[in-house]
Formats: sequence, C-alpha cells, structure tokens
Amino acid sequence: MKVAITGATGLVGSHCAAAALAAGHEVRMVVRNPDKARSALAIHGLGHDAAEVFEADLTDHDRLCASLADVDGLIHAGAVFSLDPRQSRVMRAVNPASTAAILDEAASRDLQRIVHVSSMGVYAASLIDINPDSLVGPESGAYTGSKIAADAVAVAHQDAGHPVVVVCPGGILGPLDPSPELSDSMATMRDWIRMRTTAIPRTIRFGFVDVRDVAAVCVGSLTGGEAPARHLLAGHIHTMADMLGMAAGLTGRKVRVMRSPLWTITLGGIVCDLVSRTTGNQMPLTGETARITVGNARAGGLQTVDQTSATEAFGFPARTIAETLTDTIRWMFTVGHLTSDQAGNLAG
Repeated sequence: MKVAITGATGLVGSHCAAAALAAGHEVRMVVRNPDKARSALAIHGLGHDAAEVFEADLTDHDRLCASLADVDGLIHAGAVFSLDPRQSRVMRAVNPASTAAILDEAASRDLQRIVHVSSMGVYAASLIDINPDSLVGPESGAYTGSKIAADAVAVAHQDAGHPVVVVCPGGILGPLDPSPELSDSMATMRDWIRMRTTAIPRTIRFGFVDVRDVAAVCVGSLTGGEAPARHLLAGHIHTMADMLGMAAGLTGRKVRVMRSPLWTITLGGIVCDLVSRTTGNQMPLTGETARITVGNARAGGLQTVDQTSATEAFGFPARTIAETLTDTIRWMFTVGHLTSDQAGNLAG
C-alpha cells in the first residue's frame, strides 16, 4: 500500500513512517519542512530516500489535498500544538479545518483506509472511566477544543460509512523524538527525571503509552482490524507518583515526591500564561494543562479505559511501562537531554 502521513516529522508521525516502511508500505511524508523529514528518517536509521517527501502546510488546503494523489491510505497525524497561549486562535482555526480538508479529500478519492490520530484529551479531564462510546468534551482549552472539533470531523466521516479509524493516544513516551525541544509528554518526563524533589497531587492518574505501540496500531489499521473503528490507546494507567517511583527505581536516583495543593497548580497555570503572553517564552505549565491536571485530580484520577478493540486487533499494548521508561531515559541520555547523573543506572 502507498500511504500518505501528515505530521511525519513529529513524534507519532515519524514513528508511523518508520513502522509503515518496515511493514513494506510505500510512504509519502507530508511535511512543512523537507529538511526535518530527512532528519526524522535519519533518527530512525533510514536513508533520506527511504520515503517520498511532499511539502505541504496544514493551512494550504489545496496543497494538502494534492498530497493524496495516487495513494491508497492516509495517516493524519498532523496538528498544531503549542504551549504558547498566544497560539490559541491558530490551533482552533488550523486543526479542525485541516482535518476536514484532508479527510474530505481522502473520502472523495475512495482511499482504502483513513487513520485519524485524535487524543485521549478529547475526553473530559474529570471522566475516570472511558470507553469508545463515551461522550467527548467539554474542552479544557484551545488545544483540546481543537482536537475535539477535529475528532468530530472524523466521526462524521465514520457515520457516513467511510473507512475511517480514529486512534486516541494517552500521554506518549518513547525513544527517537525528532523534535529538538521534545514533544509535550516527553518534555514533562525529562523535567521530572531531572528533579530531586517535586510536588504533585497524589490522586493524579493518567494513561502513558509507548509511541511505538501507537504507531503499530496506526499502521496496522491500514490493512487490518475493522473500519470504521475507534481505538482508545491510553496504554498503562498510573499515578504520577508511581511513574516517578518507577523512573527512580530504574535510574537508581532518589526522588522526593511531596503533596501539592490543587490551588497552587491553578495559580501556576494563570501565572505561566501571563508570563508567556508578556515575554513570549514557553512555560512548563499553561492554564489548559493546569485545568486538565486539577480536573483529573479532583475526580480521583483516571481509573479504567476500554482498550479492547486495539488489544484484540493488534495486541496493544505490546510493551510494559518499564520497557518504555527504560528506552526513553536511555535515549534521552544518549542525545543529551539528560546527564549521566540524571540517567543514573541507564547511562551505561
């Protein structure tokens, strides 16, 4: 199969490209920056000519739609994500509109399979038991709002009978992140591992998933499983304290985890948004991420996610959380995101 992959220089998109090539598919990487596409291929140990590179911006719908010429399938992993509150309008405008444009085009071309990468973030932060029939929303801010709107576009295509598969990953970790700044969940994990002392609410529970397992479901959905379908890929559900404890056990570094009142997170989100708007600097917290965190903690944290469809069709998740953390920390050390002291036992 010849498959187009949007967002192919991102964490999920680049892993999808590598997994698709390994599965024997022809790959067209639909990217804004061709040089970054070649760098992403190199990170995965692939030559610059391993995949076709097609330059297209998510805001240029004509060019975006042209990327689907002569392909059999699509993995739409492209989206604007920013922790800068000044980019809120951009996310709200670009993510749903680009999804509508490329999914409409894919449907009109009768592609065999269309995979849309959504997010577990489309569900309310206070929802603790989630299944594929759970209602999405309400939003926590601009990014989740844009993903909810894009998700609705994909669901509408499913309702129309098109072979659309929606995948909803949780917090994504894993090696080989092409972004120099690291993607959201990866940057958060790096910052936590760097700390000797941290303060977090004990009740926060999220799903953490290996990017390689997400890519396996996306690529597998091109030729296997049912369509339409909705796969929840929360992965492994743990408290943040548990995750830090596991990381500390793997690295051999002692980490002190203290309780954090929820009001401090809410206040931190407000202050960080103000600083970001004033200075233009990216901050480690936003009002949106603070609302997600507080909503999750007040509800007692995520408890269960029905991942049956992905488990039965693709053996998801294939990796334990310990495997994912080990590979993530080792890779972060190898490329310089962590020092040998911070990586500890995994620096060797």
